[in-house]
Amino acid sequence: MQREAQTSLPAVAVVSGGSSGIGRAFVAALHKQGYAIVACGRDPAKLRQLEADFPGVECHAVDVADAAAMRAFANKALASHAKIDLLISNAGGLREIDFSRDDLQSLDLTAEVRSNFEGAIHLISGFLPGLRRAGRAAIVIVSSGYALAPATRAPIYSASKAALHSLAKSLRRQLAPLNISVTEVAPPVVDTPAVAHRKVAKMSAAEVVEQTLAAAAKETKEVYPGQARWLPLMLRLAPSLAEALVAKT
Repeated sequence: MQREAQTSLPAVAVVSGGSSGIGRAFVAALHKQGYAIVACGRDPAKLRQLEADFPGVECHAVDVADAAAMRAFANKALASHAKIDLLISNAGGLREIDFSRDDLQSLDLTAEVRSNFEGAIHLISGFLPGLRRAGRAAIVIVSSGYALAPATRAPIYSASKAALHSLAKSLRRQLAPLNISVTEVAPPVVDTPAVAHRKVAKMSAAEVVEQTLAAAAKETKEVYPGQARWLPLMLRLAPSLAEALVAKT
């Protein structure tokens, strides 16, 4: 996404979960476009590699689920970058949790709620001052088709993405008067290390990012790359069938 800077300063992008997968693809694309990039992730080694591969990218090791750490991260980044032109909420994870198992109470059941949903809240709220100062800015929220139709194998992940979908809608209305657009992207299965073990059709992270940035530049509300583009239509025409099909994926 190309945005005109209001000053001589370069456009600034913040990417959560930027050290691998879709987040890394966002960093690569924005670096090529000349953005000043601030990225965060949990793995220091991967962040060091990100800095080596994309000189000039500023990396911070922080867990988006940690509210205090995220406030400190945002404050530190905003001290160096007065304005934020693009904020990409990408960090998160998926676990397959079966509620019929006997040892359910031994699990940390809300990890995805904290990382996928609360993490987005921490990120967006922390960087809003910088987004406001940009004059015109964009937020991209990486969601999932499971936000619209849940997967049986991942109930908590699906619920966290449904919450993100709702958050994106509300923020879009609240932030429009501030000239801050909100674009939600719901990718299909993307070829990342997290799904390397799955023998299914996968879309490249670079393609997802290309379509997403193009949509955000047009202030498109929602984008469904690749095979995900059929999901909204299927849910309108045959909702029960669509949900049954997605539930098995």
